[in-house]
Amino acid sequence: MRVGLGDRDGRPRLLASYQQGSGKLRFPSVPVGVEAMVLNTAGGLASGDVFTVTSRAEAHGLTVSTQACERVYRAEGPPARVRQSLSVAAGASLRHLPQPTILYDGSRLDRLTRVDIEEGGALTLVEGLVLGRAAMGEDVTALALADRVEVRLGGRLAFVDALRLDDAALARARQPAGIGAARGIGIVIHRAAGPGSMGDTLEALREALAGTAVVAGASLLNGLLVARMLAPTHTTLQDALAKAVWTLTEGAPPRAWAL
Repeated sequence: MRVGLGDRDGRPRLLASYQQGSGKLRFPSVPVGVEAMVLNTAGGLASGDVFTVTSRAEAHGLTVSTQACERVYRAEGPPARVRQSLSVAAGASLRHLPQPTILYDGSRLDRLTRVDIEEGGALTLVEGLVLGRAAMGEDVTALALADRVEVRLGGRLAFVDALRLDDAALARARQPAGIGAARGIGIVIHRAAGPGSMGDTLEALREALAGTAVVAGASLLNGLLVARMLAPTHTTLQDALAKAVWTLTEGAPPRAWAL
């Protein structure tokens, strides 16, 4: 899928809207900017699947969301591959706000997210991973996960986050010094376009997350605000990510998050 947002006579205009295979795009009505909602009509990711999303904001504000949580099913063969390419031009803003991805026991996922932010562009990215469905009594003890995020700011590499888990690494991560008993893992990356102090924004985010059930840390790095969080449940993770969205963008998360 590809989606691009530009300008026509001072109003948002779709420059690209392309879908293929089980990937679909829908555009719900929103009060400000444009929201592109991603659907996977296959119902989840299986071994060997390839899912690609390209999002570009050249003007105004583009939000990319998902209708529901993506599911990654047990795989006996090669991993499901997800490739996400995000770019935002000067004067535009992009909110990459998918609902958390649920990893089933035995799942295999290789995900790469590349972000390019021009000077003067604004970005808010949230991604969440959930280990199994607690309501179904699921416990994840086996998986193969490679999840990498690369962010370039003004053409220069500013941030890389690489998370790799296999069966042995997951067992080690379950120790108190790792993720412990947490079921949810989240990351938030934010870049403001305006002249406001990122330090003030950092303190506001820390204060907002302090009132949630997650264990979180946030800092400034190379012009970006980056936060990581561990959550005891899927719900607490999504609630914390929603608070981060409210705090950083002064706007609501996508409506589908509440469904």
